[in-house]
Amino acid sequence: MPSLKNLMILGAAASMAAIVPAYESFAQPAAPAAQAPAAGAPAAGRAGRGGGRGPAEMWTVPKTKGGVYNPPMRPIWKKADLLAMHRGQNNWQEQIIKDPEQDVTYNSGAPGATYVARIHPDTPTVFVVIQGEVTFNVEGQQPAVAKRGAIINIMKTTIFSYSVTGTENALWVEVNPTNYKTAYPTSVTAPPAPAGAQNVVVSFAHRPAPYDRGNRLMFNTFDDAINGCKGGAVVDDDHIWASPLLGYVNAADNKCNPGQTGNIGSGPLAPDAPKFNPNSTFGHMHPGPAEWWIVQVGQIRGQFEGMGEYHATEGDVLYAAPMGWHQMAAEAPNGPNVRLAFGGYQLINMNNTTATAGRGGRGE
Repeated sequence: MPSLKNLMILGAAASMAAIVPAYESFAQPAAPAAQAPAAGAPAAGRAGRGGGRGPAEMWTVPKTKGGVYNPPMRPIWKKADLLAMHRGQNNWQEQIIKDPEQDVTYNSGAPGATYVARIHPDTPTVFVVIQGEVTFNVEGQQPAVAKRGAIINIMKTTIFSYSVTGTENALWVEVNPTNYKTAYPTSVTAPPAPAGAQNVVVSFAHRPAPYDRGNRLMFNTFDDAINGCKGGAVVDDDHIWASPLLGYVNAADNKCNPGQTGNIGSGPLAPDAPKFNPNSTFGHMHPGPAEWWIVQVGQIRGQFEGMGEYHATEGDVLYAAPMGWHQMAAEAPNGPNVRLAFGGYQLINMNNTTATAGRGGRGE
């Protein structure tokens, strides 16, 4: 039976979660509670978009060792390395994340590659197109041609198929909740069953889940977020939550909010900055689920407890293991920097409250 102390902590945490807006964890970062905000930073506990939630509150959370990466997870999967691993192959799939919340693969398909109609009976699916062109046919929706920057959100219990169109190999990331299942209409030829299973014919009724809570079939970060100035979460599904975080090192490049840098995190480092110490206390953490990012444009720096500092470019994937201190930053000196942030559900940034010993200052 839980102790009275643990019940009090759990009750307080639940109350706090109830008042945090859905966009809070992926909005403009707040400075750690015990530190003065950096120049130009929002006040502690305030969201970068859509208002705030008052001053930061102090909480106690049991923390285990951070920076623990179980394969296939790693701090960074670089697009260039994935292409090198599959050199000479046009159609391939690589498992890059499989943790308690999400099952994520990096994929390549040659023009003409077709993926037959299917349904995930209980769970949604999200596709993020890195390059090329992929056409999706989704039950109840008009065909969607997804290109660089597209985020395709397929609601649960919805039949869909897709194919690689255009003239070049397509690259995309597919995101599913862990333990998702796939069924195929008997009108198509199902692929062979995986090892240890056999294909059987079953019967069930289905109805596509509605696009509610602000969800839509396709959102393109370049068209809608960068050029269209639309911010906030773009995926709010069961066990999949995503938001493109847009930042400018050069505030003059920001056409949506002139003179503002947006979600830049800890920002560029001074040339004489001390070497980053991954064994220090810095940034923030998430004690339960992991947070991870697809770089959609620009350059992103990730600093992770126990691991080090990583520099990612378009098409790379960064991953912060649970319990690990981490902080992110936009680095490209000109133009937009976008890291598409993912979580199994909305995350609260639990900021460190000790003096920052690592290089980099505050961070998202």
